[in-house]
Amino acid sequence: MAYEIEEAKKLVVEAGKRLLENGLIARTWGNVSARISDTQFVITPSGRAYDTLTPDEVVVVNIDDCSYEGDIKPSSEKGIHADSYKHHPLVNFVIHTHQKAATVVSITGMEIRNVYSEFRGVLGDRVPVAAYAMSTTNPLRKKVEACMLENPDCPAILLKHHGTLCMGKSFEEAFEVAEALESCCEKVIKDNYLRHSWDKVYSEDAKLDFYLNKKGAGKMPQQICDLGSSVRVGDVFTLTYDGGKKVDVNRSTGMGDNGIDPKWAKIHRAIYKEEDCTMIKHIANPYVVAVSCLGETMLPMIDDFAQIAGIDVKSAPWIDGDTDECANEIGKAIEDRNAVLVEGNGALVTGNSAGDLQALEIIMEKGCEAQVDGDIFNRPHYVPKAECFLMRTVYLAKYSKKIDEK
Repeated sequence: MAYEIEEAKKLVVEAGKRLLENGLIARTWGNVSARISDTQFVITPSGRAYDTLTPDEVVVVNIDDCSYEGDIKPSSEKGIHADSYKHHPLVNFVIHTHQKAATVVSITGMEIRNVYSEFRGVLGDRVPVAAYAMSTTNPLRKKVEACMLENPDCPAILLKHHGTLCMGKSFEEAFEVAEALESCCEKVIKDNYLRHSWDKVYSEDAKLDFYLNKKGAGKMPQQICDLGSSVRVGDVFTLTYDGGKKVDVNRSTGMGDNGIDPKWAKIHRAIYKEEDCTMIKHIANPYVVAVSCLGETMLPMIDDFAQIAGIDVKSAPWIDGDTDECANEIGKAIEDRNAVLVEGNGALVTGNSAGDLQALEIIMEKGCEAQVDGDIFNRPHYVPKAECFLMRTVYLAKYSKKIDEK
């Protein structure tokens, strides 16, 4: 049964906060809607953070033509929600997420057949995959709609290279679908590793060693260097390293203003000279470290990655660490990007706010996990390069500026 409009708006706001808390979305990624009649639904607005969203900002949209009421622009994926309600008369709540495990599985392009018995009551027997098209476009809407029509009884759909669509008769049921789908996909990933490795017990450490050995890159490093994080104000950046030590470094001279600058200062200085950013962070998630050990350029498997990190992420060699040559190579590799892999040492990401760095950390971890698991699945599919370029251009021109205004 459709919701009353005020209740629907409150539930959409509540859903956004709950998705953040459960780690199923971050920043403004994804969108949520609720049916209010046979002809209308309410949906989250475009580009607004979920943690500060209010019911007054939730937008009323017409199912038939996606026209909307008021001056606030609805989510750019409103068409997919409209089709969900049009083709599923019993659906009253829809969640579109970019949740990690499900997104990783979507990259393979393979539907989940014979869903595990513990999830079958919620997900049904299968979870299909909608063919890829660039996010927010009419081709994507058409491909998702085609998948709906071919699989009318499936409450969850994977969107290749992108995320998920989860539908329910109610707020609670839609969440149950999203959470069951993530748990199911986590189990799919683990079981796939066990099948290929012949290991009897799943271990992330063993999986990363298996991946690197498969790629001819040995095993995970026993230790990595702390490359530090920094914040720049004007021509001086404060470098935090080695468990909390701090030093102010002059970008022009490279000299420490309140102590002896560590060797990592050269790397941060080189990045600040190359990129117009005010913050740098070292990412040492195990998956990021594993991918960095390959010393290869990383191509996007997830469209969010292309938007936020770059059309690709280059790898810079680790040349004795403290040398000018090492710093210069890292600086050159990050040009026109917001991330660089440092061979055997994870990645460095850049931005102009804490929100930027949070988004980059999330997308680097998810993107690298996709690289590892996609390779173990033997189905490493990549987002088309032309579309990576277009998404990156649009993101830099519009979305990132809108976020900075918040």
